[in-house]
Amino acid sequence: MKLRTLTLAISISLLGACALGPEYTRPDLALDPSYRGAALAEAQSRSITDIAWSEQFQDPELSAVLRMAVQRNLDLQIALTRIEAARAQSAIAKSQVLPTLSAGLSTSPSGSAASDNSYSLGAVLNWELDIFGKLRRSNQAARAELLASEDGARAVMSTLVATTASTWLNLRELDQELVITRANIKSQEESLALVRALLRGGVASGAEEQQAIAQLAGTRMQLPKIEQAIIATENALSLLLGGQPGPILRNAEGAMPQVPALPKAGLPSELLERRPDLRASEHALEAATARIGVAIANRFPVPTIGLGGFFGLVGIDLGDTLSNDGVTQSVTSWGPNASLPLVDWGRGVNGVRGARANAEIAALNYRATVLNALREVSNALT
Repeated sequence: MKLRTLTLAISISLLGACALGPEYTRPDLALDPSYRGAALAEAQSRSITDIAWSEQFQDPELSAVLRMAVQRNLDLQIALTRIEAARAQSAIAKSQVLPTLSAGLSTSPSGSAASDNSYSLGAVLNWELDIFGKLRRSNQAARAELLASEDGARAVMSTLVATTASTWLNLRELDQELVITRANIKSQEESLALVRALLRGGVASGAEEQQAIAQLAGTRMQLPKIEQAIIATENALSLLLGGQPGPILRNAEGAMPQVPALPKAGLPSELLERRPDLRASEHALEAATARIGVAIANRFPVPTIGLGGFFGLVGIDLGDTLSNDGVTQSVTSWGPNASLPLVDWGRGVNGVRGARANAEIAALNYRATVLNALREVSNALT
């Protein structure tokens, strides 16, 4: 009889195909067939998403800075650590479908007198059967959150590489401005000396001298502004590299890095699969959708059905039970169990409302992220 009951319970758990809550489907975004401004870059044969960042800049200094940023940036390290946390939560969610075995020691009254107690010591088995799919939905949500954290880290890396490269190019541009400004100051100082020599010879006028002085003063005023901008840019780059504000070692007198021609952009529909920030946003929407099923499963009147068991010793004295002498008895019991919440004061209903609202927020955030990505691509192309 017990064997048939156990077999039936396991069969119900394994064959229960229903899972409460909606199934996730990607929202229909009705994307245009091409980007605005895409015709400017379609002559290239490769999509920019197929080119690694190490191939996009043929500059050894910039490549070294990018490698250092990937290794040391704190935001990227935080994102990678979040993956470990999400992976742990996913493993916890997977373990919920398996039985738990724990040691237990309990006492219960066995007679009318206060001293008439019995003690039990043994192993306790509990197994919640996922008939209504609550645990599966929880596992789906945890898995989607893990994928979102992984794509989130990829998005952080992409942003880090782009920001670091842009900051480096700005720094090299300021270096070139500083070189040009110093050269202009030297040239204008020589011009002023020449005008003064001509003035002493009676060839030039005082107005020409004052004009040369004003021009030199205006150029000299640009010098501290450029130097201040260089320090600020170096500090920003130091932060991206995970270090304290300080100078950035570089060949400031060298030529600017060669930026390659813009490759083609690909299709907007491909953007949903290739951009990690869009994938992370979609996985967050998928997780929020699965959480609706978990909330519905926790709502009245869905019952929780499981299997429980006890394997151990029972005695009338705690010391005898612990020592397992002849007074104790070996006991083995198991069977199904069920619980049905009757009154929860609206917690279940409001839990479903909150889960649906969170899913709607995730859907709106996904659409906003896609639109922002399309804007960024169009701006970059044009």
